[in-house]
Amino acid sequence: MFDIFDFLTYLNTHGKDTTYSKIIIFLLTRTEEIPALTISEIADRCFVSPATLTRFGRHFHFASFADLRDALQQLNSLTPYSGLRMNEKDFQLLQKDPKAYLTSYSEEITASIQDVLGTIDIEEIDQLLHRIHTASEVVLIGYSATLELAKEVQTSFLSSRKILYIGETEQLQKDLIEHLDEQALIIVISSYGTLLTKNPALIRTISQSSADSIFITQNTKNTLTNQFTQTIRVTKENYVQIGSYPLTFFFDYFTRRYVSLYD
Repeated sequence: MFDIFDFLTYLNTHGKDTTYSKIIIFLLTRTEEIPALTISEIADRCFVSPATLTRFGRHFHFASFADLRDALQQLNSLTPYSGLRMNEKDFQLLQKDPKAYLTSYSEEITASIQDVLGTIDIEEIDQLLHRIHTASEVVLIGYSATLELAKEVQTSFLSSRKILYIGETEQLQKDLIEHLDEQALIIVISSYGTLLTKNPALIRTISQSSADSIFITQNTKNTLTNQFTQTIRVTKENYVQIGSYPLTFFFDYFTRRYVSLYD
Protein backbone atom coordinates (compact mmCIF):
# COMPACT_ATOMS: atom_id res chain seq x y z
CA MET A 1 0.00 0.00 0.00
CA PHE A 2 1.44 3.36 -1.06
CA ASP A 3 2.19 5.86 1.65
CA ILE A 4 3.67 9.24 0.88
CA PHE A 5 5.67 8.98 4.11
CA ASP A 6 7.84 6.33 2.43
CA PHE A 7 8.92 8.92 -0.14
CA LEU A 8 9.54 11.56 2.51
CA THR A 9 11.54 9.13 4.66
CA TYR A 10 13.78 8.32 1.71
CA LEU A 11 14.19 12.01 0.93
CA ASN A 12 15.02 12.84 4.53
CA THR A 13 17.56 10.05 4.91
CA HIS A 14 19.33 10.29 1.55
CA GLY A 15 19.40 14.00 0.74
CA LYS A 16 17.92 15.75 -2.26
CA ASP A 17 20.75 15.14 -4.75
CA THR A 18 20.56 11.34 -5.08
CA THR A 19 18.90 9.85 -8.17
CA TYR A 20 15.86 8.47 -6.35
CA SER A 21 15.43 11.69 -4.37
CA LYS A 22 15.34 13.70 -7.59
CA ILE A 23 12.66 11.36 -8.96
CA ILE A 24 10.64 11.74 -5.74
CA ILE A 25 10.86 15.53 -5.89
CA PHE A 26 9.66 15.53 -9.49
CA LEU A 27 6.78 13.13 -8.82
CA LEU A 28 5.53 14.96 -5.73
CA THR A 29 5.72 18.43 -7.24
CA ARG A 30 4.24 17.50 -10.64
CA THR A 31 1.47 15.11 -9.63
CA GLU A 32 -1.05 16.79 -11.95
CA GLU A 33 1.20 16.18 -14.96
CA ILE A 34 2.04 12.54 -14.25
CA PRO A 35 -1.12 10.88 -15.72
CA ALA A 36 -0.51 12.45 -19.13
CA LEU A 37 3.18 11.48 -19.34
CA THR A 38 4.68 8.21 -20.53
CA ILE A 39 7.42 6.50 -18.55
CA SER A 40 9.94 7.67 -21.15
CA GLU A 41 8.77 11.28 -20.85
CA ILE A 42 9.02 11.16 -17.07
CA ALA A 43 12.46 9.59 -17.34
CA ASP A 44 13.57 12.42 -19.64
CA ARG A 45 12.28 15.03 -17.18
CA CYS A 46 14.20 13.32 -14.35
CA PHE A 47 17.33 12.80 -16.49
CA VAL A 48 17.26 9.02 -15.94
CA SER A 49 16.47 5.97 -18.05
CA PRO A 50 13.06 4.21 -18.09
CA ALA A 51 14.81 1.21 -16.53
CA THR A 52 15.83 3.38 -13.58
CA LEU A 53 12.22 4.44 -13.10
CA THR A 54 11.16 0.79 -13.11
CA ARG A 55 13.77 -0.03 -10.46
CA PHE A 56 12.60 3.01 -8.50
CA GLY A 57 9.03 1.70 -8.49
CA ARG A 58 10.13 -1.75 -7.32
CA HIS A 59 12.22 -0.19 -4.55
CA PHE A 60 8.98 1.25 -3.16
CA HIS A 61 7.13 -2.07 -3.62
CA PHE A 62 5.24 -1.29 -6.83
CA ALA A 63 4.88 -4.16 -9.32
CA SER A 64 5.18 -1.73 -12.23
CA PHE A 65 5.60 1.96 -12.89
CA ALA A 66 1.96 2.00 -14.04
CA ASP A 67 0.95 1.01 -10.49
CA LEU A 68 3.05 3.86 -9.12
CA ARG A 69 1.39 6.28 -11.56
CA ASP A 70 -2.06 5.11 -10.40
CA ALA A 71 -1.10 5.65 -6.76
CA LEU A 72 0.11 9.15 -7.50
CA GLN A 73 -3.12 9.87 -9.37
CA GLN A 74 -5.10 8.83 -6.27
CA LEU A 75 -2.91 11.13 -4.20
CA ASN A 76 -3.66 13.95 -6.60
CA SER A 77 -7.41 13.37 -6.16
CA LEU A 78 -7.29 13.99 -2.41
CA THR A 79 -8.43 17.30 -1.00
CA PRO A 80 -5.70 19.55 0.46
CA TYR A 81 -7.10 19.11 3.97
CA SER A 82 -7.58 15.33 3.94
CA GLY A 83 -3.98 14.79 5.02
CA LEU A 84 -4.54 17.11 7.98
CA ARG A 85 -7.15 14.88 9.65
CA MET A 86 -9.92 17.34 8.73
CA ASN A 87 -13.30 16.81 7.17
CA GLU A 88 -15.07 19.31 4.92
CA LYS A 89 -17.16 20.73 7.77
CA ASP A 90 -14.08 21.46 9.90
CA PHE A 91 -12.28 22.95 6.92
CA GLN A 92 -15.18 25.30 6.16
CA LEU A 93 -15.35 26.33 9.82
CA LEU A 94 -11.63 27.11 9.78
CA GLN A 95 -12.10 29.25 6.68
CA LYS A 96 -15.09 31.17 8.00
CA ASP A 97 -14.38 31.37 11.74
CA PRO A 98 -10.79 30.50 12.72
CA LYS A 99 -11.40 31.40 16.37
CA ALA A 100 -14.32 28.98 16.62
CA TYR A 101 -12.27 26.26 14.97
CA LEU A 102 -9.32 26.85 17.30
CA THR A 103 -11.64 26.66 20.29
CA SER A 104 -13.13 23.38 19.07
CA TYR A 105 -9.69 21.98 18.37
CA SER A 106 -8.36 22.89 21.82
CA GLU A 107 -11.45 21.43 23.49
CA GLU A 108 -10.81 18.09 21.81
CA ILE A 109 -7.19 18.14 23.01
CA THR A 110 -8.33 18.89 26.54
CA ALA A 111 -10.93 16.11 26.41
CA SER A 112 -8.32 13.63 25.19
CA ILE A 113 -5.95 14.46 28.04
CA GLN A 114 -8.73 13.97 30.56
CA ASP A 115 -9.47 10.65 28.86
CA VAL A 116 -5.83 9.57 29.34
CA LEU A 117 -6.04 10.50 33.02
CA GLY A 118 -9.13 8.34 33.46
CA THR A 119 -7.94 5.43 31.34
CA ILE A 120 -4.35 4.54 32.19
CA ASP A 121 -3.65 2.15 35.05
CA ILE A 122 -0.68 3.50 37.06
CA GLU A 123 0.18 0.06 38.44
CA GLU A 124 0.13 -1.46 34.95
CA ILE A 125 2.45 1.28 33.68
CA ASP A 126 4.85 0.79 36.60
CA GLN A 127 4.98 -2.93 35.83
CA LEU A 128 5.85 -2.17 32.22
CA LEU A 129 8.55 0.28 33.29
CA HIS A 130 10.04 -2.43 35.50
CA ARG A 131 10.08 -4.81 32.54
CA ILE A 132 11.87 -2.16 30.48
CA HIS A 133 14.37 -1.62 33.29
CA THR A 134 15.23 -5.32 33.56
CA ALA A 135 15.01 -6.27 29.87
CA SER A 136 18.17 -7.36 28.08
CA GLU A 137 17.20 -5.13 25.15
CA VAL A 138 14.23 -2.92 24.29
CA VAL A 139 13.21 -2.11 20.71
CA LEU A 140 10.77 0.69 19.93
CA ILE A 141 8.70 0.50 16.74
CA GLY A 142 6.84 3.50 15.36
CA TYR A 143 5.69 4.91 12.05
CA SER A 144 5.50 8.51 10.85
CA ALA A 145 4.48 10.66 13.84
CA THR A 146 4.88 7.81 16.31
CA LEU A 147 8.39 7.11 15.02
CA GLU A 148 9.30 10.66 15.96
CA LEU A 149 7.60 10.12 19.33
CA ALA A 150 9.65 6.94 19.80
CA LYS A 151 12.81 8.96 19.23
CA GLU A 152 11.79 11.38 21.96
CA VAL A 153 11.20 8.45 24.31
CA GLN A 154 14.61 7.04 23.37
CA THR A 155 16.31 10.35 24.21
CA SER A 156 14.47 10.68 27.52
CA PHE A 157 15.42 7.18 28.69
CA LEU A 158 19.04 7.86 27.87
CA SER A 159 19.15 10.35 30.76
CA SER A 160 18.77 7.29 33.03
CA ARG A 161 21.45 5.38 31.08
CA LYS A 162 18.88 3.06 29.54
CA ILE A 163 19.38 2.58 25.80
CA LEU A 164 16.31 1.77 23.72
CA TYR A 165 16.82 0.76 20.10
CA ILE A 166 14.93 2.14 17.08
CA GLY A 167 15.04 1.04 13.46
CA GLU A 168 14.11 3.90 11.16
CA THR A 169 13.62 1.60 8.17
CA GLU A 170 11.59 -1.57 7.79
CA GLN A 171 14.71 -3.66 7.24
CA LEU A 172 16.46 -2.27 10.31
CA GLN A 173 13.35 -2.95 12.38
CA LYS A 174 13.26 -6.56 11.21
CA ASP A 175 16.99 -7.00 11.85
CA LEU A 176 16.64 -5.69 15.40
CA ILE A 177 13.64 -7.91 16.18
CA GLU A 178 15.12 -11.09 14.71
CA HIS A 179 18.11 -10.91 17.06
CA LEU A 180 16.15 -10.50 20.30
CA ASP A 181 16.07 -13.15 23.02
CA GLU A 182 13.26 -14.01 25.41
CA GLN A 183 14.54 -11.48 27.96
CA ALA A 184 14.06 -8.62 25.48
CA LEU A 185 11.03 -6.43 24.91
CA ILE A 186 9.40 -4.94 21.81
CA ILE A 187 7.23 -1.83 22.22
CA VAL A 188 5.08 -0.85 19.24
CA ILE A 189 3.60 2.67 19.26
CA SER A 190 0.68 3.44 16.95
CA SER A 191 -1.96 6.15 17.28
CA TYR A 192 -4.76 4.40 15.39
CA GLY A 193 -3.34 0.99 14.52
CA THR A 194 -2.30 2.02 11.00
CA LEU A 195 1.03 0.26 11.41
CA LEU A 196 -0.74 -3.07 11.86
CA THR A 197 -2.37 -2.97 8.43
CA LYS A 198 0.41 -1.11 6.61
CA ASN A 199 3.16 -3.58 7.40
CA PRO A 200 1.80 -7.09 8.06
CA ALA A 201 5.25 -8.62 7.40
CA LEU A 202 6.72 -6.63 10.28
CA ILE A 203 3.85 -7.65 12.56
CA ARG A 204 4.48 -11.32 11.70
CA THR A 205 8.16 -10.85 12.56
CA ILE A 206 7.16 -9.37 15.92
CA SER A 207 4.67 -12.16 16.70
CA GLN A 208 7.29 -14.80 15.87
CA SER A 209 9.95 -13.21 18.07
CA SER A 210 11.06 -14.81 21.34
CA ALA A 211 10.67 -11.41 22.99
CA ASP A 212 7.43 -10.19 24.53
CA SER A 213 5.69 -7.42 22.61
CA ILE A 214 3.68 -4.49 23.96
CA PHE A 215 1.31 -2.54 21.72
CA ILE A 216 0.61 1.00 22.98
CA THR A 217 -2.14 2.90 21.19
CA GLN A 218 -4.99 5.29 21.48
CA ASN A 219 -8.38 3.61 21.38
CA THR A 220 -8.47 1.22 18.42
CA LYS A 221 -10.78 -1.61 17.41
CA ASN A 222 -8.12 -3.27 15.27
CA THR A 223 -8.34 -7.03 15.80
CA LEU A 224 -4.66 -7.51 14.95
CA THR A 225 -3.78 -6.34 18.45
CA ASN A 226 -4.10 -10.00 19.47
CA GLN A 227 -0.71 -10.52 17.81
CA PHE A 228 0.94 -8.88 20.82
CA THR A 229 1.67 -10.12 24.32
CA GLN A 230 -0.06 -7.08 25.80
CA THR A 231 -2.04 -4.10 24.50
CA ILE A 232 -2.24 -0.82 26.40
CA ARG A 233 -4.86 1.69 25.27
CA VAL A 234 -4.30 5.15 26.67
CA THR A 235 -7.77 6.49 25.79
CA LYS A 236 -11.29 5.06 25.68
CA GLU A 237 -12.38 7.27 22.77
CA ASN A 238 -10.88 8.10 19.37
CA TYR A 239 -9.73 11.65 18.71
CA VAL A 240 -9.15 11.73 14.96
CA GLN A 241 -8.71 15.48 14.50
CA ILE A 242 -5.90 15.97 17.01
CA GLY A 243 -3.64 13.14 15.94
CA SER A 244 -1.17 11.81 18.51
CA TYR A 245 -1.69 14.35 21.31
CA PRO A 246 -2.96 11.69 23.77
CA LEU A 247 0.04 9.43 23.13
CA THR A 248 2.44 12.36 23.41
CA PHE A 249 0.94 13.31 26.78
CA PHE A 250 1.04 9.69 27.94
CA PHE A 251 4.70 9.15 27.01
CA ASP A 252 5.68 12.42 28.63
CA TYR A 253 4.38 10.95 31.89
CA PHE A 254 5.80 7.52 31.03
CA THR A 255 9.39 8.73 30.67
CA ARG A 256 9.23 10.99 33.73
CA ARG A 257 7.88 8.13 35.82
CA TYR A 258 10.74 5.89 34.72
CA VAL A 259 13.30 8.47 35.82
CA SER A 260 11.54 8.85 39.17
CA LEU A 261 11.74 5.09 39.74
CA TYR A 262 15.15 4.17 38.39
CA ASP A 263 17.43 7.17 38.10
